[in-house]
Amino acid sequence: MEKRDFTKALEQAKAWDAQDPLREYSSHFIRPETPYYLEANGLGMMCREARASLERVTEEWERYGVGGWMQGEVPWFFYPERLAGAQAPLVGAQPEELVLAGTTTTNIHSVIATFYTPTETRWKILIDELNFPSDRYAVESQIAQKGRRSEEALAVVKSRDGWILSEEDIIQAMTPEVQVAFFPSVLHQSGQLLDIEKIGRAAHERGILVGFDLSHSAGVVPHDLEAAQADFAVWCNYKYLNGGPGCPATLYINRRHFGRTPALAGWHGYQKGRQFSMLPYFEAAGTAGGWQHGSPHILNMAPLEGAQSLVLKAGIHAIRKKSLSLTDWFIQLTKEWLEPLGAVIATPVEAERRGGQVTLVHPAGGAINEAIEKGFVHVEEQKAAYREQNIPRGDLSHYQRSDMIRASFSPLYNSYEDVCRLADAIRCFMEEAEA
Repeated sequence: MEKRDFTKALEQAKAWDAQDPLREYSSHFIRPETPYYLEANGLGMMCREARASLERVTEEWERYGVGGWMQGEVPWFFYPERLAGAQAPLVGAQPEELVLAGTTTTNIHSVIATFYTPTETRWKILIDELNFPSDRYAVESQIAQKGRRSEEALAVVKSRDGWILSEEDIIQAMTPEVQVAFFPSVLHQSGQLLDIEKIGRAAHERGILVGFDLSHSAGVVPHDLEAAQADFAVWCNYKYLNGGPGCPATLYINRRHFGRTPALAGWHGYQKGRQFSMLPYFEAAGTAGGWQHGSPHILNMAPLEGAQSLVLKAGIHAIRKKSLSLTDWFIQLTKEWLEPLGAVIATPVEAERRGGQVTLVHPAGGAINEAIEKGFVHVEEQKAAYREQNIPRGDLSHYQRSDMIRASFSPLYNSYEDVCRLADAIRCFMEEAEA
């Protein structure tokens, strides 16, 4: 395809931005000191609403002291359930099936410890080889806690090319020995969006409990955990939901499991009406709230209240529509400008198989990432480092993770112009590095 002229592309981008129904949201965010912020799947930007809700809660602490647990605008005693419950329309859940509790990793420990009950006939946990490493660490740790060895109890679905998973391969791996299956919704490196409904239905047809990690999709991809027949799910809130560093994670427990006792009990998971009775035996709250542990991190979760209000106001389906449009635009420009310079698209180009990011691989990927972080200022060091490499091009299997360029766009604060300028800056780097 003939290379598109940058001026013409920029005019098109500005025209789309002018018509964008979500364009007003960008002004709510405070940009870091870089012209290229593409870390929506790492740490979302701060918005003014997040700052306001944090300031309100700190003022409640100042005004009420310990009384804030019941006197806050949203009483802190109920804060984890209220904030998580508001996310119900984003993930196709009931509010009582959601709670903020700990980190994503501690929540994985909690749900696997609860749901993994190996028997003589079912003793395996099924995962994939491309999942975020912490997920596997937690799963293997829980296997050991049950007195099993990973060599016998961990079943791992392999990728055919090292970047993408096949749902058919996942389903084929659901053998009679599997008791629990646990998969990501979006692969954090390639950005592939898995068909979790297909996976969930297949698991239940085979008598397997199934859970998902939505960390790289919550807030940018609409989900229906009920339709996916998920037994449990986890996700962080500091990526597309912009809850800030240290924001507690969300835990989903399908209501059919409300009678189950959480494996990791703690006093804040007690039945709300009797929590302060300080009884010597545990009575789990009859909701996802029963999976809480110690006292909730109120100040850490306060920014999420304001941040997620923007996501809810914009609407997850409008967010998904713009997300696909932004990534479509980046894919188009990559094919026109960057593929002729050796870039390879690692993300599925089909909209239904793509999350909120596009991953490229290129011999200069590591150097380009450094240049992006510096706003493409003073990049001669990176270019020199690239020239010293001798990496084959074209075949995706030749590339290492260090060659990745992950472009993650937030529909609430990224524009079509951002996409256009990023693609052009990467193109200029590649051209100049080879000169």
